Amino acid sequence: MSNYTVSDAIRYKTLALFAEHFGISPARVSVMANDSCVIICAERFLQPIVESMIHEASQGALQSTRELMVGYLIPELCRYIHNDCGLPLDMHGYDWNDDDLSCLIFMLLREPVCLRENEPYEGQNKIHRHIATLTYDLQRFPEKIYSFWMERRLLIIIRDGTLTEVEKALIEDEHCEVLRVSKRRVEKKKFCDDPPFGGIANRSVKGVYIDWIFPHDRSVLVYVFDKTQPKLFYD
Repeated sequence: MSNYTVSDAIRYKTLALFAEHFGISPARVSVMANDSCVIICAERFLQPIVESMIHEASQGALQSTRELMVGYLIPELCRYIHNDCGLPLDMHGYDWNDDDLSCLIFMLLREPVCLRENEPYEGQNKIHRHIATLTYDLQRFPEKIYSFWMERRLLIIIRDGTLTEVEKALIEDEHCEVLRVSKRRVEKKKFCDDPPFGGIANRSVKGVYIDWIFPHDRSVLVYVFDKTQPKLFYD
């Protein structure tokens, strides 16, 4: 399959799985795929339910509901992408944006090109330095940082080797989900409040998504840009 055909097939499958299992689908699903990863973005994620929970400030119920639903769908979605689309997946993560009720699922392929071959872009070193500094403010300098663009709207940043000894101990003691919730609250706020684009981008960030693959001491950070505004510096 071509990347376009694969993306289309995954989009239809995602919509079908939501409808089949929960009787409702996101208002819009978009899929991007390359030789490094697959990214699925579901907009207006379960709008009636989520909007009601946010209105009632039921953040605990909101978090649990989304974790259960996406966690339930991902194994079947991964099997489909691997078996039917022929893409060998290695690891995945996901996150939400309450501002526009969207969900982003990130799936890294086995032996992804982005970890073997760097594709430089204007401002990359500055962005990496800024990400390293923000990470150090909260825990430690990353051992490695990788980044690449997808379809001129998404900047994918992968950090390896950021966990502290205390965090590793919490993971060993099976407190992964508690750690994930806490890190998402603290780190996500940091990356939202101080994005690494000062002076090198001329459009706004639409959303920030972050997750961790704890067994590999790896995190995935995704910046989504507003496509309606002027092009980025690298165009």
